[in-house]
Amino acid sequence: MKMRITKEVKTGFVVIVTLVAFYALYNFLKGKNLFAGGNTYYVKYENVSGLAPSKPVTVNGLRIGRVDDIKIIDNVSPIYFVVTIKLDRDIDFSTETLAEIHEPGLMSGTEIRLLLNYEGRKAESGDTLRGTVKSSLTDVFSKELEPTKQRLDSLLVTFNSTMGSVDKMLDEENRQNLKQILKSLDATLVSFGQTSQSLTKTSDAANQLILDNNVQLKSTLASAEQAMDKFGLVADKMNNLELEKIIANFEEASVKLNSTLDNINNSEGTMGALLNDRELYDNLTRTSKTLDELLYDLKENPNRYVQFSIFGKKQAEPKED
Repeated sequence: MKMRITKEVKTGFVVIVTLVAFYALYNFLKGKNLFAGGNTYYVKYENVSGLAPSKPVTVNGLRIGRVDDIKIIDNVSPIYFVVTIKLDRDIDFSTETLAEIHEPGLMSGTEIRLLLNYEGRKAESGDTLRGTVKSSLTDVFSKELEPTKQRLDSLLVTFNSTMGSVDKMLDEENRQNLKQILKSLDATLVSFGQTSQSLTKTSDAANQLILDNNVQLKSTLASAEQAMDKFGLVADKMNNLELEKIIANFEEASVKLNSTLDNINNSEGTMGALLNDRELYDNLTRTSKTLDELLYDLKENPNRYVQFSIFGKKQAEPKED
């Protein structure tokens, strides 16, 4: 007699299978493999730096396991964490191997990598490994930027203080004065703009005038250049004639001067005789001296030389000294 399976049993079996499959899928998505074996190790950390279950465990960049569980031990001081890792592969290494928490990238999050060590006792499943934490890129950037942040904070404080002082300085009266100055400056700029436009118009008019009279200006400049050339030629000729005339006059005067000097040296003429005849010179000197004495005596005794009377009477002769 065949055993008949009821619909309720079938339904219950399907539900159980579905739940098991769902549980297995859920753990698989979390990184757990219910059907895989492997060794289990424990690592002690004081700080897990954001590490979470199902994070990968790697060796030289290759994933060989996962973080299975993280427990906090808070009944002691200071507290610490025990991280359970499961490896999918059998790898030989010693208990001196380091399980380092590190951050391979800015967006990948933290994970554990095993820094294998082969010295010492071989590690077996259930052993506790040594743990270490490497500073993340964010922590490194934070440490590097901390001095800059402090300087920036100081700069902002100084800036706020300066702005406060400026705000105190700009009271209502100063603000009104500043507004007046800005208005005056605006009016000045408007006037400058108008002046600039006027200058532009004047310049355009001058350029147009030059363009309109370009041919005439060229003709005038050419005529002026020819006149200047002719004037230069005439001036050169006049200068040459005047220079030749001056040189001729100078030569003629030089000849006459030489002739005169020759005549004087040869005792020709009065000047030559005077300069070269010593006796004549001495006679002239004595005559000049006698004439001076006569004029002096005439001035002192005029009656001796000139005698006259209003009534016709002859005056007595002066007595001899």
